[in-house]
Amino acid sequence: MKKNNESKKKIALICSMGGHFEQLTNLSELYNEYERFWITNKNKQTESYLKNETAYYIYQAHFKKPWTYLTQFPFFIKDLLKERPTTIISSGGGITCLIPFLLSYLFGIKFIYIDTFSRVHGFTKFGKFVNSLNHLVCTQWGNNVKKNVLYIGPVFKDESVYITDIRDELVFVTLGTRKESFIRLIDYINTLYNQKVITEKVVIQAGFSKYHYPHFEIFDFCSPDEIDKYIMKAKYVITQESAGIGTKCLKYNTRFIVCPRDYKYKELPTASDMEEDLHNHLAELGFTKVVNSEEELKNAINSIDEIKTGFKFDNRLAINELKKLIEAN
Repeated sequence: MKKNNESKKKIALICSMGGHFEQLTNLSELYNEYERFWITNKNKQTESYLKNETAYYIYQAHFKKPWTYLTQFPFFIKDLLKERPTTIISSGGGITCLIPFLLSYLFGIKFIYIDTFSRVHGFTKFGKFVNSLNHLVCTQWGNNVKKNVLYIGPVFKDESVYITDIRDELVFVTLGTRKESFIRLIDYINTLYNQKVITEKVVIQAGFSKYHYPHFEIFDFCSPDEIDKYIMKAKYVITQESAGIGTKCLKYNTRFIVCPRDYKYKELPTASDMEEDLHNHLAELGFTKVVNSEEELKNAINSIDEIKTGFKFDNRLAINELKKLIEAN
């Protein structure tokens, strides 16, 4: 871990695994200047990235099971008292970050909250809660500027140096880290593969969706570096509504199709989960296609070359604004 001996600031980086974690890692140019530690959820993504960092792992809670938040209290209190950060930086979500947000008031720790890139209009549930308490929310979209809101721009790095036009005959499918199964999407892909709509090799990151098709390469989880390699090599990607995967595809000029999870198929724990609208906004701009059925997926694959590439990221404003917040007394 890099430390800046001239700085008395110490940063706690707290977030949920998945897209929230992916977004926070893009701010390495900022947090590498400070002594720091992480509190997040354990999976291959987080363990791989944090192998050389000071990290503590916490189980996720959920508002439908409020007692699960109570079990988090002793762990957060112990870790925060041990490390004694001056600032917490969090990208959400509430399943991991609600308790440290409340404890930040008790312990007098500055709490900097960055709402997800996935919400173009409005805030996440946790973002709404934070803002309702007149606490500052940092937003990555300019049209979210309201009271107690600071526009910082995207947190994602410009990684155009990694872009390549050399692609394998590969379709990469990713179902994310949610514990709910998403077999429906795998079944769509299997049907279209048998119909020869998909003719390329198919690799599926299935997460907790336990399914086996002998003609697909299927695994549950892998490291962020491995995910990056699949995305950079793929002819195109099919994913759930994930800001983490979607932004990687944008950064690496990889065309991608989004098939959102649906509560009515028990692919989400509640109807209000995943109210993200990034994929719809990107579809309006021509940078993806959003599908909700097998037929729509078939049409999207057949017109894959219509999807635009060349989306540009620049997180310099985010780094500058967040540094001001960290250093402010």
